Amino acid sequence: MKTEKKCVALIGFMATGKTTIGSLLARELEYDFVDTDALVEAELGMKITDIFAQLGEDAFRDAEHEALKKALTMENIVLSTGGGIILFKRNRKLLAEKAFVVSLSAQPETIYCRIKGDDTRPLLKSEDPLVRIRQLLAERQEYYDVCDFKISTETWTAEGCCQRIKEAFNDHRAK
Repeated sequence: MKTEKKCVALIGFMATGKTTIGSLLARELEYDFVDTDALVEAELGMKITDIFAQLGEDAFRDAEHEALKKALTMENIVLSTGGGIILFKRNRKLLAEKAFVVSLSAQPETIYCRIKGDDTRPLLKSEDPLVRIRQLLAERQEYYDVCDFKISTETWTAEGCCQRIKEAFNDHRAK
C-alpha cells in the first residue's frame, strides 16, 4: 500500500528559488513553510556562515540531517532544503520516503547573477564563484534529478512555478 506523502520538499542548488517558491507554495496549499537552514541555525544558535567557519561543514551536515528528520515528522508543510542536503544517501532516502520531492533548477550563470555579492554562501568563497557553481552543479546533478517533479526557475516566474508544483502535487495525491 502506498504511503501518502503529506509534505512537499524543495531541493536544488542555492539560489534556485527554494525559499521564495516554497513560501508561495505553502500559502497556496495552506501549509506551514519550514526551512532546514533556519532549523539548523535555531538549533545551533549560529548563522550558517558561522557554523561552517567555527564548527566545519561536517558539523553543519550532521545538524542538517537532524533538522531534516525533525521536519519530516511534520505534516502539511512545504520544506525548503539546503542545496547540499542531497549529497548524503541518508537524506535522499528520507526525502524519497516522506515527501513529494520537487527539484528546482537554473543555469549556472543565472545562479551566479542571483548570488553575486552575497557573502553568506560559504561554499562559494573562491576566486571564481561561477567556476565553483559549475563544479558543484556537475557533482550534484544526478541527485537533483532524483525527484517526483522537476522545474526550471528560469522558464517560469515564482508564481508560475508554484502553480505547476501545486498541480503536480495534487495529481500525485489523486493517484
